[in-house]
Amino acid sequence: MFKHFKLSLSLIKVNILSAMEYRVSFVLQVIGMLINDVGLIFMWYIFFQKFNSVNGWQFSDTILVFAVSCANFGLFRIIAAGAEEINYYINRGQFDHFLTLPKSPLWQVSLSTSNISAIGDFVCGIALFFFFTDVTWVTTATFVIATVATAVTMYSYVVATQSLGFYFGNFEETAERLFGVMLGLTFYPSTSIFGFLKLLTFTIIPVFFISWAPVSILKIFDWRLFIGMIAFAFVSFLIARTLFYKGLKRYESGNLIHVKL
Repeated sequence: MFKHFKLSLSLIKVNILSAMEYRVSFVLQVIGMLINDVGLIFMWYIFFQKFNSVNGWQFSDTILVFAVSCANFGLFRIIAAGAEEINYYINRGQFDHFLTLPKSPLWQVSLSTSNISAIGDFVCGIALFFFFTDVTWVTTATFVIATVATAVTMYSYVVATQSLGFYFGNFEETAERLFGVMLGLTFYPSTSIFGFLKLLTFTIIPVFFISWAPVSILKIFDWRLFIGMIAFAFVSFLIARTLFYKGLKRYESGNLIHVKL
């Protein structure tokens, strides 16, 4: 485990340093994402100037949502953005490259890419937490743990939806849309979602555990919800991993000589 952790840090470092070779592009991507996040927050600010609350949900809650969602989204994409490409490699028969490597194929493909613009998301999330919330040692520790746990849940959701390509074929566009639905809902007030869609956010599309549960915990700490959030991250990872490796047995090579340096 320690060797995997050490090698993971090395791979992430290499990915980021490779992107930094084009420094202007690197800086523009990071700043561009920061501007995008600030713009979205400003839109919600204007909305709450017109409407004080949405069924009890206020602008301060939206700030917490953005802090958590930007931080976990950024962390996931900085470390394991390659998970979003699983279906791409499946459809083109190019997954062979990861099968020839000595470590776990899921681990290899996940860390094969880092999304540089996600650094802007991560920085935005951290800044929102420290500048717009009541920062204490307890809330900081809670925020860090919540960010890691929810990033694992988000990663697991991506792996699970991408792995469906092993079973159904040509699932790339559908997986992207499912990820977009999940990501979009994480920035909306939980009190604005009702009915069947609300049920989905607790189960198949785990928005509750990615965004709304951490916000509730940061507002009023609840041990049961806190442990439930961590347990859900662990269980969702096991489910995603099982889907991936069972699906991998169905993979058909493209019989291509594919060299990646």
